[in-house]
Amino acid sequence: MESRQGILREAKWTDVFWRGLYEAQVGESSYTVEIDYFDIRERIALYRNGVLVDSQKSPATFELPEGGRIEVAMALYGVKYARVVDGGRSNGGEVQLAPAPGSAEYLRLRFAQQHPAVSRVIAILTWVVLVVALVTQLPVTLNSLGHWVGFAVPTFALPNWANTALAVAGLLAALDRAFRMKHNPLLDD
Repeated sequence: MESRQGILREAKWTDVFWRGLYEAQVGESSYTVEIDYFDIRERIALYRNGVLVDSQKSPATFELPEGGRIEVAMALYGVKYARVVDGGRSNGGEVQLAPAPGSAEYLRLRFAQQHPAVSRVIAILTWVVLVVALVTQLPVTLNSLGHWVGFAVPTFALPNWANTALAVAGLLAALDRAFRMKHNPLLDD
């Protein structure tokens, strides 16, 4: 990912739709990871004190001069993980990077802090929607693949409006999980 003059630009309100920013303080340095979710090359940029120091393809491992490393991997939308792994500790401890102000993840975190009960209900609903979508749509997908080898799996006969509603709800649920930095290979890949 090429940066303009190698300086991290401030987040704008429109960035919440496509740009992820995660940060951590390591020693005296402030590190920020920048991800463009629509970059097909899946480049991840690392900034130290606001200056670009490295850019790698996902999954990325950035070795830090203070010791340890930052590991980041992209998911279909959002991140699988963004963490600091401290190689200097005997237990090899790791800490998740915090979402930076101006990112969708930061806004979702603030919402969860301000409205914890509502946030928990939304989290439960997103999980239920994704599981229902998986259970109802996986047989349809298998049948479309099975057409070529001659097998069929029983499917749920949902009306078109229900399939459309489930698709929209599934997209919103996946976005909420991405904004909460939750990743499960069965639900989110």
